[in-house]
Amino acid sequence: MKTPRYRTGRRACAALALLASTALTAGCWNLAGSGSVSSSPASSGASASSDGTESSGTDSQDSDSQDSDPQGSDSQDSESQDSSQDSSDSATSSQEESSTTAWTTIGSAVAQASTGATTADILAANAEVADVTTEQDDAGTYDASSATTISLAGTSATVDGEGASTEGSTVTITAGGTYVVSGEATDGQLVVNAPDAEVRLVLDGANVTSTTGAAVNVQDAGEAVIVLAQGSTNTLADAQTYADTSEDAPTAALFSSDTLTITGTGSLDVTGSYNDGISSKNGLVVTGDTTITVTAADDGVRGKDYLVVESGTLTVTAGDDGLKSSEDDDETKGFVALGQADVTLTAGDDGITAHTDVTVAGTTVTITAGGGQANAVIEEVAPGQDQTDPSEQSTEESAEDTDDSSSSPKGITAGVSYTQDSGTVTVDAAHEGVEAAFINVGDGRLHIASGDDGINASSGDVVIEGYEAAETDTEADDGSVLTVSGGEVQVSYASSDGIDSNGSAYVTGGIVLVSGQAGAMDGAIDVNGASQLVGLTGSPSVTSGDTLTVTEAAADSAGEEVASLEVTFTAEAVTVIGLTEGQEYTVASTSGGSATGTAAALSSGMGGPGGGDPQDGQAPQGGGAGGAQPDGTAPQG
Repeated sequence: MKTPRYRTGRRACAALALLASTALTAGCWNLAGSGSVSSSPASSGASASSDGTESSGTDSQDSDSQDSDPQGSDSQDSESQDSSQDSSDSATSSQEESSTTAWTTIGSAVAQASTGATTADILAANAEVADVTTEQDDAGTYDASSATTISLAGTSATVDGEGASTEGSTVTITAGGTYVVSGEATDGQLVVNAPDAEVRLVLDGANVTSTTGAAVNVQDAGEAVIVLAQGSTNTLADAQTYADTSEDAPTAALFSSDTLTITGTGSLDVTGSYNDGISSKNGLVVTGDTTITVTAADDGVRGKDYLVVESGTLTVTAGDDGLKSSEDDDETKGFVALGQADVTLTAGDDGITAHTDVTVAGTTVTITAGGGQANAVIEEVAPGQDQTDPSEQSTEESAEDTDDSSSSPKGITAGVSYTQDSGTVTVDAAHEGVEAAFINVGDGRLHIASGDDGINASSGDVVIEGYEAAETDTEADDGSVLTVSGGEVQVSYASSDGIDSNGSAYVTGGIVLVSGQAGAMDGAIDVNGASQLVGLTGSPSVTSGDTLTVTEAAADSAGEEVASLEVTFTAEAVTVIGLTEGQEYTVASTSGGSATGTAAALSSGMGGPGGGDPQDGQAPQGGGAGGAQPDGTAPQG
């Protein structure tokens, strides 16, 4: 059966529809310097900063010429202004077309729609994702009788059929059709230049190495699909330096100027020695039952408009970011969506970075960012934490091991939202674990080991409409919201806070376990705004691998077990969140004994119980209710 696709509309329309039944006449995002929400529904969903620099904390590839600003303005290349990038990224950024509108403000409608949302809510509000493969494509099969065959042999190639020509071992496809590639090219390239045509490139035991540029370069196609043939093993490798470094030149071993879909049931190894491993200047979809391994000097896998990994097995080792989507001038794009896939990422910088949203639905994700928590620079150990650095290194040793001491590798970072409905996400990051303005966990497992904040709900470098005071007051509610309504969350942090929300935080379901105690400046919890965080903090101690149980205490019975989980960290104390206020519980661990206490609203790092007054003690309703209003009152659902 064919893998279902994500079908999406416009975030602005979806957000406003939640607020009113009248016609949609306003955009949801501010344009820098305008002072008001754009009144044109055709306006880009992002706002341009005055200097053209990128604003969400993720570096971005620049817009294609067809992604023009409706105002017609140009901005400078945001990547070329980032002095912390490596020389490879800096070299390629100057070739890319500049973004026209880099957004700086999240409108209130988008904020409300992103709070407590599901993955379906987020995806339904985003741009349409390409759905171009057939069941035959996804199965890795093809009709050989109608296909053109391309045979590679060292520095030569032969074509049997129509639509392709050769020059040495460079093969250029100029017409629609199915092309089956096999053999080995030691100095070759596959080029697709077939405007408006449907091209299926079937790799069936193809090994392509280029000494001058990309191994595969999709220059122009109406529909581009790469099929990994059933049972096949394929490799692509590019040159360390490219002969063509012009504005439109490729920057990855597998490169596409148009939306690209990779499917099938074979395997593909990609080595990007110049810059990225796999990159599309539009959308990129990975589906089928593929096994893909990417090693890249810079970013591993990059889809500018969107990156969707629906299924298969994907392993990435990247010098910079693992997975990235970087469109910064349209609020419906710049997202990463993960489905029923097995994804392993080892990144020098961020594991996953998206300019707007990251969604996880049924995915098994393992991320090591910046060497992991073991490579963190510890400034101060929070109360109740294990008093040794996880790597048993000193601060100086850790700093020496970091190539760029100013870098801050995060496990997952999104400019707008991170939403997880199911699956298991394991993050080991040198800096923050998960960072976004709106963080939603509805089910599944989220396990984090971080050098800095484990979970950081923060507007980052942008402003959430109605919370402008946070620009000048670091202790003010910035409008960001953390919502945990189900599942299991475990957080181990080496310094700063386990859960840090610069806005509101609500745990209404599931169980959250944080290393260390709450109540200190740097501790298990730090919330600037309203919160619903009910639990216990303190004993017992835990050791990684322990079974920790939480049981309702009862005088005349054994009590009902509320949670049982395998602990992923070692700590002298823990904070358990997600309990019922006033109920007595016993928390027990395999190695640390047990402790009994009454659940209460927990103190954040900056104030009293709860850090604010949520409406009737309840969190906002999902998919349409935001955090506390600027006047301190709770939002209306």
